[in-house]
Amino acid sequence: MNLRGQILIGAIVLAVLPLALAIRVIGTVVEGRVTDLDTERVADQLALARDDLARQSAEVAVLLDALAETVRADNTFRLAVSGARPDLAPYLQGFAARQMSLMNLDMLQIQDEEGRVVSSGHFPYAHGRLDPRLPALLARAPGGQALINARTPEQGFLALGRARPVEVGGRTFQLVGGKLTDARRLESLDRDGDLALAIVWPDGHVATGDALAARLAPGRDPLEIEYRLRRDGLIVQSEHLPLVWDGELDSARLLVTHDRAGLRRLLRDLNLWLLGALVIAALAAIVAATVFAGRVTRPLRELAARTEDLDLDRLDVEFTSRRSDEVGRLTRLLGEMTARLRDGVARLRAAEQKATMGEMARQVNHDIRNGITPLRNVLRHLGEVSENEPAALATIFDERRGTLEDGLAYLEDLAGHYAKLSPGRAPEPCRLAELVAAVMHEPGVPHGTRLVNAVPAALPPIMADPVSLRRIFDNLVRNALEALAYGEGTVTIDAAVDEDPHTGEPRILVSVSDDGEGIAPENLDAVFTDFFTTREHGTGLGLSNVRRLVADCGGTVRVASAPGAGTTFTLSFPLPDGTET
Repeated sequence: MNLRGQILIGAIVLAVLPLALAIRVIGTVVEGRVTDLDTERVADQLALARDDLARQSAEVAVLLDALAETVRADNTFRLAVSGARPDLAPYLQGFAARQMSLMNLDMLQIQDEEGRVVSSGHFPYAHGRLDPRLPALLARAPGGQALINARTPEQGFLALGRARPVEVGGRTFQLVGGKLTDARRLESLDRDGDLALAIVWPDGHVATGDALAARLAPGRDPLEIEYRLRRDGLIVQSEHLPLVWDGELDSARLLVTHDRAGLRRLLRDLNLWLLGALVIAALAAIVAATVFAGRVTRPLRELAARTEDLDLDRLDVEFTSRRSDEVGRLTRLLGEMTARLRDGVARLRAAEQKATMGEMARQVNHDIRNGITPLRNVLRHLGEVSENEPAALATIFDERRGTLEDGLAYLEDLAGHYAKLSPGRAPEPCRLAELVAAVMHEPGVPHGTRLVNAVPAALPPIMADPVSLRRIFDNLVRNALEALAYGEGTVTIDAAVDEDPHTGEPRILVSVSDDGEGIAPENLDAVFTDFFTTREHGTGLGLSNVRRLVADCGGTVRVASAPGAGTTFTLSFPLPDGTET
């Protein structure tokens, strides 16, 4: 990615990332604050409902006290409950209904010592029904109040009830009265109308308003109902209310809930506004970054265009600038560097010329020494013959004269090559068997060393410069002799026309092998490198010259070796044109 793109991306990230984090934080804070406020409102509503129930209970208690005074003062009631006047039975049965209406109660029944209902205002047909546990359960309830599941002839309802004993004519009666208490009445306490209340009975029956009825499935455990409401995202506060249920004192749950749909709408609108701000900020960042990137990258592109013309053969490019910023400083540094490169290239070329002359001198020295060695051996042989067998000197000279002439011719051709500064001349057919025989036919081979020429005479000729080919095998044989431990062993040169295992083509394959000490594995890859040698007085040029000369002949050379198992150099030369395989 170029610098312009990096600046654009960096600017967008710097502009958008903080705003995105701010949107996240703002949304979280707003949601938390509104949730806290809604939770407080739910808790306040629950407290308000609790206070309303307490007020309602106190009102019922006052009304029952007043009713007790009325009952004690009513002689007709006394006569009716005594049984002395059977004709007053209708009066007794309707007494509770009349008093319930006068005192604004929603339920009222009067029970005797046995718990028999003698008068009922909310359910007239309950006359004579036994309900002995109800007054006792109300007396045991906290504060003497509890919810009562009462019924009218038409329907059931929930009332907050209390019990009040009263003595009439030496008998104790229980006044059980209450006021209607349901979720709709409690919801009327919510001024804003966005809270919902429910009363859940022990069997899972739910009394609630329309707002919450759709969310609640009756017949479930009260705790499960509360859990489901919270899972649906509602804020829920609950409280236990004493309840007379199935002849026992149990408890119902009063639930106050708040649906957070309004909060979700608020957060959605807020996020839309903030997202719009985020998009605007991103677009502004792109525009600003594009302008800024253009101002920064334009001079850099111009500078890069000038540097493209630079190479070691063309250092005449000038770098000048009047700018005082970093780009101007970079331009001037490039100018200084170019000047130093010009000086360095001049010095490098001078050093290369010296190094080339030195390398050529070492190569000439190496090749001349290889050519002089056979001559020195012949002269040493002739000197030994002149001392020991002077009469045979002429005969031996005639025998060795060919070696002297070949050696002198080799040196003469070598001098011609170097005089022309050329690696070779036009190739010509070379008989490898004869050339190898000339290389091996040298005195001075250490005692115990065998040179084996296994090159078949019928081998097709190799198209090469004879001097270069002679140098190849001179170097390989000398290298093999030096590798033999204590000068003992065998050096074998073999050749055949066969398929090159690396190219799959028919080639002349020549192997030069010895059974010497071998080459260490870590040195195998470096044997053909210039100046690499493991011998104290070696030049490191022999094998590198072999590879170069073999390549000049259109061939390849490979080496295989293992420590203690000897070394084999395999040379692959192309077949002459028209050779049948």
